[in-house]
Formats: sequence, structure tokens, C-alpha cells
Amino acid sequence: MALNRGKQFEVKFKQDFLDTVPNSTIDRLYDSVSGYKFISNISDYIGYSYPLIFYLECKSHLGNTFPLSNLTQYDKLISKVGIKGVRTGVIIWFIDHDKVLYVPISTITKLKSDGKKSVNIKYLNDDTYKIIEIPSTKKRVFLDSDYSILLNLEEGE
Repeated sequence: MALNRGKQFEVKFKQDFLDTVPNSTIDRLYDSVSGYKFISNISDYIGYSYPLIFYLECKSHLGNTFPLSNLTQYDKLISKVGIKGVRTGVIIWFIDHDKVLYVPISTITKLKSDGKKSVNIKYLNDDTYKIIEIPSTKKRVFLDSDYSILLNLEEGE
């Protein structure tokens, strides 16, 4: 049986969030991949640390690019943009690069409007797109990540 690194990453993400974001809580929303085609959640996680609430989708990906078509929650996530205190985005673990990135949903919107089909790891060093590298330390397989950096996000990120 193959290991599912994506599901393992989600568990690691939740623990790291709780360990590094002060006075926080985070809940995993019910995962409807088991055949319930018409049920979908806004995101994988809803986290909170006063005064911010986070809608976070977790993805893990091999290679240099994360296809935007893999973000099926986009329409639901975009509905939260512009609400005071709400931060909405995607946490992407680029497995081959040992990097965890936070991509605000507003950046996904800009990528789409620019005709881009994916989030490329090289955009991390491109001032055109707001992408935040989560400070992380490589362990055997996973990374220990410090998500407290998310507390510095501005409105719309």
C-alpha cells in the first residue's frame, strides 16, 4: 500500500499550526473524498488566532509547479476575500524542493487573470506575485514549519 504523503502533511500542518501560532485553534473539516461527489468544503482547515480567522487549503505536490486546476475550492475561498480579519489561502508543500509556501487566494486570482495555469516555485522570488515561504526545518521526511508568520498577513492575503 502506497503512503499518502498529502494526508500525512495535513496532520503535520495541523500540529505545527497549533505549536507555532500562539493562542490558536484549528479544525479539520470533514474530508468528503470518499464518494460524496456533491459535498465540498470551503477548505481543509479553519484556524483562529485573535483577531484572525484562516481558511486554509493544504496541498502537497511533486515537481516545480502546482496546477491551479487542482484547487477545486477556489470559488468558495474567493468568497471570503474582503472580510475584515479573514485570511484565505493555500499551503503548498513542494516536496522535491523541501519548501512550504503560503499562497493567498488573491495571488491565485492574479495568476489566473495573468493567464497562468499553475503556481511555479520560481514565483517565490518574483515580486509580481505575493507568495510567502513558511520558515521550515527539514526533518527525515517532513518539515517542521513555523506558521506564526501568517499572523503578519495583511487584509486580502
